[in-house]
Amino acid sequence: MGVDVLLMAVRQRGTSPKGRQVRPVEVLLDPGDRFAGLCTSSRRPTLSRVHPWKSLILTRADMPQFISEVEAELAEAGDREVKDLLRRVLGLARECAAHETYELHLDGD
Repeated sequence: MGVDVLLMAVRQRGTSPKGRQVRPVEVLLDPGDRFAGLCTSSRRPTLSRVHPWKSLILTRADMPQFISEVEAELAEAGDREVKDLLRRVLGLARECAAHETYELHLDGD
């Protein structure tokens, strides 16, 4: 039960939820459940909210906290594959932070 990371572009027409359109910009799959396992065992506030069976949507406003937590996990990671995965997650998070209309969707199975 992995947690896939999706960078999504959001287009909102008006204030109604019916006017909300979301399209994927980039997708990072977690077939080996490494990101899910890291989040499940994390004691960091944002990462600990990520669950392998739920979805969590983070906005641009959430990115400073999320980025700092992923950077901290990256600094502590010993496994090369986990480091590579965290670098890719960090790249998507930084891209989300740079665009006003982007969201980061953390989707469990």
